[in-house]
Amino acid sequence: MMNELFILGELMEEPQSGYHLRNALQVSLGHHRKISYGVIYPLLEKLEKKGFLEITNVESDKKNKKIATITEKGKERFLELMKMPVPKGAHNADIYLIKLDVMQHLALDEQIQLLDQFYQEQKDIMEDTQNALRKLAEKDSKDHWYASRKFELRLRQTTVAIEWIEKFKHELKKEW
Repeated sequence: MMNELFILGELMEEPQSGYHLRNALQVSLGHHRKISYGVIYPLLEKLEKKGFLEITNVESDKKNKKIATITEKGKERFLELMKMPVPKGAHNADIYLIKLDVMQHLALDEQIQLLDQFYQEQKDIMEDTQNALRKLAEKDSKDHWYASRKFELRLRQTTVAIEWIEKFKHELKKEW
C-alpha cells in the first residue's frame, strides 16, 4: 500500500520517470529506508496493468526514458488509499508522512480528519511512552537510566508532532 500510495500521489502532481519516483520516495522516507529500482519498476508495471497509470517511452538525450502518467482510474485509487485508515504496524509512520505530503488533493474536512488520526496516533505513542517511563522509574538501575533517556526522546518527538498538527490544522482552517 505504501509504495503504491506514494507513486500515485507523486503522479497526481505530474508525469514522472521511475528514476525520479524512486529518488523522491528515498528522500521522503529518509536514508534509513533503502528503496531499490527492483521495487519501483515492477510496481509501475503492476499499476499499469491495473489501469492506474500509463507508461510511455520518451526519447531524451539519446536515452529511451519511460514516463508514468496517472489515469482517472489511478486518481480514484489514490483517493481510495488516502481515505483508508493507516494500519498499525512497522511502516505506519512512513504512511502518515506520505499521506501528509499529498493531502492537498483531499477536501478540507478529509485533511482535518487525516490530521486528527495522526494526532491520535501521536497521543497513543505518548501514553505508551509515559507508561514505559513509569515502569522504568520503579527500579533504579543503569540500564533503566539509559532506556529512560531514549523514552524521553520519543516523548519529545511526539510533543513536537502534536504541536505541529495543532498549528497545521489552525493554518488550514484559516486558509480555507
